[in-house]
Amino acid sequence: MTEAVVIPRPVAREATRHPITIDELLAMQAAGAFAGVRTQLLDGEIHIMPTDGLRHIHWAMEIARCLIQALLRDRYFIGVQTTLHLTKWNGPSPDIYVLEAGALAKETDPARIKLVIEVADTSLKDDLTDAASRYARHRVSEYWVVDVAHRKTHVHRNPGEGVYGDVAQIDFADMLQPTAIADVQLRLADFDPA
Repeated sequence: MTEAVVIPRPVAREATRHPITIDELLAMQAAGAFAGVRTQLLDGEIHIMPTDGLRHIHWAMEIARCLIQALLRDRYFIGVQTTLHLTKWNGPSPDIYVLEAGALAKETDPARIKLVIEVADTSLKDDLTDAASRYARHRVSEYWVVDVAHRKTHVHRNPGEGVYGDVAQIDFADMLQPTAIADVQLRLADFDPA
């Protein structure tokens, strides 16, 4: 009598994720990956960014123009729709960020990040939840979400473990002033399109 051969049933395995770094993403882009597509790296995962609408572009560029005109180049670096290198796993692309002047680094010291601004035309929910949590985890001292539809700016201050201790809503008609940048005040109602 021959012995029966038992073939073991394959064990189902979960797919494993391989988080990538900013350097790996940059190397992929240099090799031609994501040509013509805007990306950002969030917690080691590549995210494709949607195309900005005209209203979003208007508000982001008006705020950026105001900051660039008001802030001295030898004291601040202003990034506009470019990567903010938080850590090797996190390279979000906020609409605007302001750093204390100095050489750019692969991992930006949170003490140098004076302000991060997102303009929310269609991205309000994500900007107020996921993005806010990410910036709080990385100790970004002040984070603004400009809510174009409701004409309010959600000002986040005092970061903790994934949350901001202070969140206020400032109407576009009222004056905004970042706590870490005494050199500038903004009244967003002044940027209304003609």
